[in-house]
Amino acid sequence: MKPDAIQTYLEQSLLFRNLEAEQLAAIATQVTVRHVLEGEVVHRAGDPADTFYVVGVGEVELLFEGEDQVKTIVGRVGAGGHFGETSLLTNKPQALTIRALCDTVLVCFGATYFRKLLRKHQVVQERIEAALAERLRIAFQNQAAGALACDISTREEIRIAEYMPIVGMGKNNGEGEQERVMRSQCAREIQEAIKRFSKIDAPVLLTGESGTGRRMIAKHIHLQGNQAQGPYIEVDVRDYRDDELLAKLFGVKNDPFPFSRVRQTGLLEQFCRGTVVLRPLEKIPEPVQQRLADAITCMTYTRIGEDVPLALQARLIFSSDQSLEKLRENQNIIKELEQILEPNSFHVAPLRFHKRDLPSFIDYFLQRFSREHGKEITRVSPETLGILMNYDWPGNLTELSAVIQRAVMLARGDELHSDHILLGLPKSEGKWEFNLLRIGWIRSIFESRLYPTLPRAIIGLILLVAVATLLFGPADPEKNIGITLSWVIGWPLMFFSFFFLARTWCSVCTLAVPGTLLQGLVKPKRPTPLIIKNYSGWIMSMLCILVFWVEIVFNAYDRPVLSGWIILAITIGSIFFSLFYKRRTWCRYLCPLGAINAIFAMPSILELRANRHLCLNRCADHACYTGVEGQEGCPMFRHPFMVDNNRDCIVCGQCIRQCSKHSIHLNIRMAPQELWDIEAPRRADSFLIVALGAIFFPFALHRELYQSIDWLQAAYPHLLGQVPDTLIGSIVFFGLIFLFQVGYYLMIHVQAYLTRIDRTMLLPLLGYGFIPIILGVYLAVHFEIFVSQSWKLLANIRDLLHLAPMVEGARLISPDASALLQVFTVAGGFFASLYATHRIIDRLKGGGVTSRDLLLPYSFLAGFTILFVFFMKTSKIILF
Repeated sequence: MKPDAIQTYLEQSLLFRNLEAEQLAAIATQVTVRHVLEGEVVHRAGDPADTFYVVGVGEVELLFEGEDQVKTIVGRVGAGGHFGETSLLTNKPQALTIRALCDTVLVCFGATYFRKLLRKHQVVQERIEAALAERLRIAFQNQAAGALACDISTREEIRIAEYMPIVGMGKNNGEGEQERVMRSQCAREIQEAIKRFSKIDAPVLLTGESGTGRRMIAKHIHLQGNQAQGPYIEVDVRDYRDDELLAKLFGVKNDPFPFSRVRQTGLLEQFCRGTVVLRPLEKIPEPVQQRLADAITCMTYTRIGEDVPLALQARLIFSSDQSLEKLRENQNIIKELEQILEPNSFHVAPLRFHKRDLPSFIDYFLQRFSREHGKEITRVSPETLGILMNYDWPGNLTELSAVIQRAVMLARGDELHSDHILLGLPKSEGKWEFNLLRIGWIRSIFESRLYPTLPRAIIGLILLVAVATLLFGPADPEKNIGITLSWVIGWPLMFFSFFFLARTWCSVCTLAVPGTLLQGLVKPKRPTPLIIKNYSGWIMSMLCILVFWVEIVFNAYDRPVLSGWIILAITIGSIFFSLFYKRRTWCRYLCPLGAINAIFAMPSILELRANRHLCLNRCADHACYTGVEGQEGCPMFRHPFMVDNNRDCIVCGQCIRQCSKHSIHLNIRMAPQELWDIEAPRRADSFLIVALGAIFFPFALHRELYQSIDWLQAAYPHLLGQVPDTLIGSIVFFGLIFLFQVGYYLMIHVQAYLTRIDRTMLLPLLGYGFIPIILGVYLAVHFEIFVSQSWKLLANIRDLLHLAPMVEGARLISPDASALLQVFTVAGGFFASLYATHRIIDRLKGGGVTSRDLLLPYSFLAGFTILFVFFMKTSKIILF
C-alpha cells in the first residue's frame, strides 16, 4: 500500500494526530499493512507478542476466553483505535483474542520499531501511557465488581446445582433420589417448559415467588438452547439508576481511548451469542422497557449517543415475582413488551400449591445434606413431617433447603425431630437494638460461672425462708413474713421482670433447683414424651389458670399454708419430671409460672438472639445447643439461632458461655416486633392471653369478690346460704374466662368475615396484639401493691425480732407519683396493643389496612381498657 494511504490512516489515530507531516511520512515507510477479512482472527490469546496494531479501516472485537472455553466480548476497537501495546511492553503473550467484525485494514508496527518509536516521539509515548493508565483505572474499578460477580456466580452455580435433580437435570447418585423427585408434577411441568423455550431464541418471561427456582430454569434454558456455548449473566436491575441501566445494557458512545470501550460496551454487545437474564421485570423503568421492546422487535439497537445500528444477538430472559396478569394490573410492564413476552411466559407454582411433592423434596435434601455433613440421617419423625406439611413455605424450595440443612446439622441420631426444625428465620430488619454484651462488665457477668448460680442461691435462700414461715409461721397473714415475701414483694417483682428482663426470672428461679440437683445423680436420658411436646401450650395454659384459680378463689393471700403448698406443688412437679426426663422438661413444657412468664416476656425490652449468619457459616460444633464436656446444652431445648421470640428463652446465659464465636447478642430493643412477626403462633397462647385478661378482674378485685359472695349469701340465704363460697367464686372465675373466650372467638369470626382474612390464621395471631395492654394493667395493680405495702416486710422483721410492732408504714413513693406511673403504664400498654394489632392485621392482609379493618379489634381493646379503669378506679386500686 502507498505510504500516502498509510499516512491517512495514522492521522485519524489519536496517537499520531499532533505529529508533523514529515514525521508521519517517515513512520509510514517503516510499517506494513494487513488486510483481515470479516470473522478472521488477528491473533489469539496466548500467541507471542510481536506486533502493535492501529485500525485503519473497519472494526475488531476483543474476546476473553475463560477456562470453560466460553468467550466474552470485552470491547471493540474501531478506525483510529489501537491494540497490542500491553503485551509488547510487558513481554507477555497476548491476553485477548482479536477478531475482525468486518473487512478490516490494520497498520502493523513491528516490536523493535514500536519501541524505537516510543523513544523517538515523546508525544506518542505520552499518548500510549495515557491509554494504559486509562485501561489500568478501568481494571481497578472493575476488579472489585468482577470479584464479587465471580463469587456470586459461584454461589449461584452451587444453588442452581442444588435444584438440578429436582428438574431431572442432575446426575443420578444411584440411590433413586432423582427418580423419586421426578415423580413431581411440578418438576415435569418445569422440564417441559425448559425444553420448549430452549428450542426458540425469542425472549422468555419466568414468573413465580421467590425461591421457586426461576434462576435454575433460566440457566437450563440457556444450557439447552442455541446459546449454550456463549456467556451467561444475571442482572439485578435494582442495582442501577435509570440512566445507568441504559448504559449498562446498550453501551455508550466510545471516547478517544480505545480501552475505555471495555467499560462502555453494553451487556447486549458483550454477551452476544449468549444469554442475559434481567430481574425483576417490574423494576425495569419504562424508558428501558421501551428500548428493549424496540430492540427485540427490530432485532437491532444502538449505543447511547450513537446512531450506528448493532445486531441484537443476545438471548433475553426476564424474571419477575409477579404474574403477567399482576404486572399488567399494576402497570409495571409496557404493552409492547407484554405482547412480546406473553406467548413465551411460564409461571412456577409455589410449593404450598403442590405439597404432595413435599415428602419427595424432603427426602432429596435430607440425603444430600447428610452426605455433605458426614451423617446418616434417613428419615423424619411423623410429627416432624406433620409440622413441615402444615407450613406454607413462603420461601419455597430455597427455604426448605435451608431448613433441612440446619436440621441435619443439629441432629445427632438417624432421624429428624421437631426440635431440629426452624420454620422461618428470626427477623431483625426494622428493629432498634443495642447489644449489651458489648459492655465488658455485662459480658463478664454472663460469662461468669456465678451467673445464674449466685442470684439463684440468694433467691433460693429468700424463698426457703418464705416457704418455711408460710408452712410453720403465724397463721395471721399480716404477721407472716412469707405472705409479704410472696404476694407483696415477690409476685410484683416477678411481673416487673417480665417487661424489663424477659424470662430472666426462670433462669434464677429456685423451684427447679432440687430437680436439677437430682438430675446430676440419676442422669436421666429419656426424651420428653411427644404428647407433652405436642400439647405443651395447652398444658401450661391450664396449669397456669389452675394456679390462679387456687390463689384467687381459695384466697391464698390470707392463707399462708395454702400459699406455701402452691410453691411446693410447683417444686414437686419439677422434681418429678427431672427424675425421668433430661434437661428442664418441666420448665420448657409444663411449668405454670413459666407459661405466664413466657407470654408476658414477649413485649419485653430485653431479648437474647443469635447472629444466624455467623451460626450457619462459621459454627461447626453448635456447643450452645448440644453442650460441651461436663455441661449440657440449652436447658430449653432451643438452638439460639432458632429463637425468634422471648417465649422460648430464659436468658440463662449458658449459650453465651459456650459460644466461642461471640454469636449471641443480648439486646435492648425499642419495639416488641416478635408480637406481629412470630413465625409459629399458637392457639394455646391466644387462649391463655384472653384468659389472663378475664382473670385480671377477680385477681385485682379479690377483696370485693369475697365481699360480694358474702353479701349474696346473706341476701339469698335459702338459695345460696348452703352453697360453699369457693363454688360461687369458681363459677364467677371460670364464667369470666368463658365470657372472654366466647367474645374473642366471636370477634375473630366477624373480623375474618369483614377483612377476608383466614380465620385459622387470625385466631392464634391476633391474641398476641393484646399482650401489652394486659401486661400493662397487671403492672399497674402490682405497682400499687408494691409501693403501698412493702413496709410490711420491715414490720414482719420487727415481729420476728420481738421489737415494737408497726401498725402502718410509709409508702415508697407518693400517691401522685404512683398515679402518674400507672397512667404511663396503662396508656403505654394500650397504644402498644393498638400498634401491634395494626401490624398483625397488616401482615395477614398483605398490606392496605383500612380503618374498617381495625374497628372491631380496636373496640375490643378499648372496651377492656375502659372496664379496667372503671372497676379499678371504683375500688381505688389505681390512683389516677
